[in-house]
Amino acid sequence: MSEPYPVETPRSFEEFRACEALQRELDPPVPAPIPAWFLWEMARAGGLCLAAFNGIGVTREPLGLVVALRRGDGVEATLRVVLYGVMRDRPDRDGIREGLLAGLRDAARARGAAAIVWPFDPLEPEWAEFLFEHGARAEAYELRRARSGEIQAFRALAVVRGDAGEAPWRGAALGSFFPVNATRPVSGGLREPVSWNLHLGAERLLLEVPSPGISRLPRALREPWAEAWRALEEYLDRGYALVGLYRQRERAFLVLERAP
Repeated sequence: MSEPYPVETPRSFEEFRACEALQRELDPPVPAPIPAWFLWEMARAGGLCLAAFNGIGVTREPLGLVVALRRGDGVEATLRVVLYGVMRDRPDRDGIREGLLAGLRDAARARGAAAIVWPFDPLEPEWAEFLFEHGARAEAYELRRARSGEIQAFRALAVVRGDAGEAPWRGAALGSFFPVNATRPVSGGLREPVSWNLHLGAERLLLEVPSPGISRLPRALREPWAEAWRALEEYLDRGYALVGLYRQRERAFLVLERAP
């Protein structure tokens, strides 16, 4: 019987070095790895650096990583994730993710944090699905724009408060969802968006996202799919929340619900 990977703070500077190297192999990709010395100092200053380790003793190596900081005071305190990921293409990535989240929940309770705030790109459906399956809900977002106004990066702020409850949208008939976009198949078994509707007002919406994730798309497809960020900005600003991910064979759809 296999044992779960232990999730804990690196024990030595060499393990922090291994965590720095791991960042070059993470899914989702890390734009700029955090140096080992910074992870080391941050952990000693009260920040949180957790890794899922494979093996024991001096031969163990990190397979997944999460870095978080405590923000706020009292009942408003949260644990804010600033970096995360699992080694790319690991067949056991689900178990590694589960372990990292369990470690985060333990750390949140120990630090008196009421919730975990986990920024993620909604166009990476594997991570979106994982967070929603564990009770996340995203009502806010952060983005970075170019000087031209174009969105360069979009992060929905998933709030994880406890164990996953029953998702009301799962019991709804598919016909009650209104599509935000339409897509068509292209070569390689992929799809591209062909139209967008930013003026819907239904209770529940579906927004199709690239099934492999935007970071895995050919460059020519990333630009048209980046329009999904603009659609998310529009609907979240109007009071919708991201609450789930619906799969239909090889396709993936974000579920948006209008707040009561």
